[in-house]
Amino acid sequence: MSRSSEKELKKDLGIWDVITNVLSISIGSGIFLLPALVYVILGHGSILAYIACGLIFLSLGLCFGEVSSRIDDTGGVYVYIERAFGPVAGFVANILYWFGVSALACAALLNAMADIASTAFPAFEEFGPRFILFTLVLGVITFLSIRGIKNGMTLIKILTGIKVFAILALLVFGISSIQIENISWQGFPEFPKIGEASLLLIFAFLGGELSLVSTGEMKNPKRTAPLGFVLGIIGVIFIFCCLHLVVQGVLGDQLIENQEAPLAELAKNIAGESAFFLLLTVSFIAVWSTFSSIFVMKTRVLYAGSADGLTPSVFSSIHPKFKTPVVAIVFLAILDLILAASGSFRFLLVLVTVASILMYLGVILAFFKFRLIRKNEDQNLFKVPLGYIVGTFAFVSLIWILFQSSSKELWASLIFILSLTLLYFIRKFVRKRIS
Repeated sequence: MSRSSEKELKKDLGIWDVITNVLSISIGSGIFLLPALVYVILGHGSILAYIACGLIFLSLGLCFGEVSSRIDDTGGVYVYIERAFGPVAGFVANILYWFGVSALACAALLNAMADIASTAFPAFEEFGPRFILFTLVLGVITFLSIRGIKNGMTLIKILTGIKVFAILALLVFGISSIQIENISWQGFPEFPKIGEASLLLIFAFLGGELSLVSTGEMKNPKRTAPLGFVLGIIGVIFIFCCLHLVVQGVLGDQLIENQEAPLAELAKNIAGESAFFLLLTVSFIAVWSTFSSIFVMKTRVLYAGSADGLTPSVFSSIHPKFKTPVVAIVFLAILDLILAASGSFRFLLVLVTVASILMYLGVILAFFKFRLIRKNEDQNLFKVPLGYIVGTFAFVSLIWILFQSSSKELWASLIFILSLTLLYFIRKFVRKRIS
């Protein structure tokens, strides 16, 4: 499908930008809680859950990497599904992605930032200060995003660099305090418990695929997208596994007593009471980083749907000077502010989990379809070794995760998808009548 406006976008992004976005999105606030929650379930064998999730995440990432090397249009998950299965699936995927997943996630992250700030400054428990914080955070990323994706990525790189450096510092200083008996196994955990812990962990790993949304703004996207994404995934798995081993190795059974703030307890063990405020600051930055990456990427999803004629054409308007999708950026900033300030996003968060899994399943099906129908292809494409086995493993794993969701989540997502499908056909009928 031809997109005339996409030719105007600046090609500013390289491999490090993709890696940064994967790290920024995947290493969010959850990393500060997960070591204790997993330890409560699995005890000394907790690392097994990280390995299991890492394998699922890596297999999924390899499928995404191959599809991204075949399709170099802006849009990520949405555009892969649309190119594979047509405009109806594309329309549903587009709105599900920028609203049902990304906008709701951004509203939740803005509130998480205010909650973290309120720990040190209780004034942020009140509506007024929270609203000012939301406005400032959105104002900064909106301004930078309009002036160019490179400007937005500069902020994201700084924030991601700070949180990754802080985590690596914890690892370096914590290694010397590890007690081997805390990480030595005392029998193999029960398989159902590994499944329970993996289910808890998997959603901390996922989300990095948003880094592939901006393919139309990448230099040499057929190489940059898959290589940057897979390297980013490997980095996330490495950091998650190493961090858990250090936290468990230092604290051991103390994790059971410190389920609300295991990393804060680790920091206290290493640097004393003063480390608490430092870790609180890092937590705020970690959430800010994740929010910024998701915001920048989701604006490109809305733009892509508009450029493909599935949503109003105004959203594909390009700024004449900065060459960015300015209308999509401003619209989503206003939507985020309304959702975050009103609290209405809380009633819709049930969509996020199931919607994300359904999108991933759609990409894996696209992965299989493109492999089957595109026999004579460019030899320089990124091809997954043992691709059908890797894709099948990822698909089966996601189906298993999907059916661990509550009936409320499944029904909410089904109703939303059916409503979007009906909206597509109503829109098509109205446009035909008008023309």
